[in-house]
Amino acid sequence: MGKNKLAQYLKYAIGEIILVAFGILIAVQVNNLNEVKKNKKVKYEFLENLKDEIILDTVQLSRKIDNFKSLNETVLKGVLLLDKTEHTASEKKDFQNAIVRAQILTPLYKDTHKNNSKISSGLIENNELNKLLSEYYEKINFHKAVMSKFGETLQLVYVSQISPFIKFRYKNRFEYSLKLIKNNNAFNNALISSLGKRIQSIKWLEEEKKDAIKLLNFIEKQLLISKP
Repeated sequence: MGKNKLAQYLKYAIGEIILVAFGILIAVQVNNLNEVKKNKKVKYEFLENLKDEIILDTVQLSRKIDNFKSLNETVLKGVLLLDKTEHTASEKKDFQNAIVRAQILTPLYKDTHKNNSKISSGLIENNELNKLLSEYYEKINFHKAVMSKFGETLQLVYVSQISPFIKFRYKNRFEYSLKLIKNNNAFNNALISSLGKRIQSIKWLEEEKKDAIKLLNFIEKQLLISKP
């Protein structure tokens, strides 16, 4: 009798252990599945945020390109007005606008490091996407640095080659001698330099926009594949 009870007890105890172990195993599996789902959701949300960021980039790049083109149209008017023997009241206003805007070249500022920690943590698993994003950020940083130098150069050129030939008045108005400046190489070169640096900057911004669209298309494909 004692042996039968002991055997039954052992069977019961072993059954309990197996049941508990099985329960723990199921709980671990459920927890793992939840973690996988959670990580997948985090990665998906990161891609969605990245998509929104790149869309905003394309909008800002388009605005900056339009801004630089508008500035160059204004400066070009000034260059062409140098060929005249005298200026009408309207032409004087156009010429003054051209001179004031000749020194403007402000790059598009973007924080390319905001996602560094997320990217390094492995949120982006696709190597091609990592490569595209890395190249995109590198190009932006390089162009921004060079355009900043362009802007500094134009400021110096304005001070040394333009402002000595104009007499400033109230409210950004000034007087100038068309006869004196029209054949002045330094003055002319300053305006042409302004146009050239902005033309190059526009080319770079258009490259960035093209890369942004390519990156955006790739991200949209990844979102379709990785949707939770």
